Amino acid sequence: MRYTRLGASGLTISSLVLGTANFGDTVDTAAATELVAAALDAGVTTFDTADVYAGSKSEQILGAALPHARRDQLVICSKVGLRPGDSDADHAAVVAGRADHAERWSHGIAPTDAGLSRKHVIAAVEDSLNRLRTDYLDLYQVHRFDPDVPLEETLRALEDLVRSGKVRYVGCSAYAAWQLYRALWLSEREGLARFESVQVRYNLVDRKAEAELLPAASAAGVGVLAFQVLAGGVLTGGSARSSRPAVAGRYGGGALTGRAERLAAISESAGLHPAQVCLGWALSRPSVTAAIVGAGSARQLAELIAVATDGVPAQTLAEADSIGRDE
Repeated sequence: MRYTRLGASGLTISSLVLGTANFGDTVDTAAATELVAAALDAGVTTFDTADVYAGSKSEQILGAALPHARRDQLVICSKVGLRPGDSDADHAAVVAGRADHAERWSHGIAPTDAGLSRKHVIAAVEDSLNRLRTDYLDLYQVHRFDPDVPLEETLRALEDLVRSGKVRYVGCSAYAAWQLYRALWLSEREGLARFESVQVRYNLVDRKAEAELLPAASAAGVGVLAFQVLAGGVLTGGSARSSRPAVAGRYGGGALTGRAERLAAISESAGLHPAQVCLGWALSRPSVTAAIVGAGSARQLAELIAVATDGVPAQTLAEADSIGRDE
């Protein structure tokens, strides 16, 4: 396994981060426990979850699977901002400011049950700590930009969590370049903990981040954690139907069939699985610090870990890169 520092911080993480969004969803407790053990045996030190994954079951399962005798050697990352139990459509409505809070209140859901207000952030971290069975999080990330809450309020709440010792570092996810830079500017101006990382959707066929966000993160010394590097499994011989609805909607419809076939041929000639080539490509990008990947079995995880350890031949990466640049 290769290791790298997260952005300009002193935190060292594994280049492959085990993503646990499927824990409690398509991966049950027994399989998740096996995956965590296999990851640790291979040198994976970093684990990513969120309070909303599988209605909080992901945090619960990960918390039970991690060896707490080795807690100080692990890097546990979680996220805040969305409401556990909401559907993907609910999340989208809340983030866009279109949620009917009167209707939600009639179902026992308060406006403060989601978002990045001080009230919600401080309450949510306590819940995450309890589910993960730990006293602190190594990396606490805001899951989405919240246009309804002053950014300074969120940053001050995160600063207080860092000062209290409940959080070591803070990061963000799915931010635009301008949102990231505004947050960094406020942190510098006010002397607050700054975002040391940004989670970015990035893969062979989804490269929008290359236009602004990746250069911005690199210039600011912010670590990049790439997610959905396998494009929902569509490029790797799977089907978008097996993914969560939000992912399936992004990569489904058959538009990627031709590219998936070309990638399969390139991978076969190199003696690799398409998933390995996708991951190797992501890790080869100069702006990417680490890649977050999930797996359904220890065998699948072993294939990905082999790439994180040994890499993919340069010629294979170049051929795969040409697929992603086709319009």
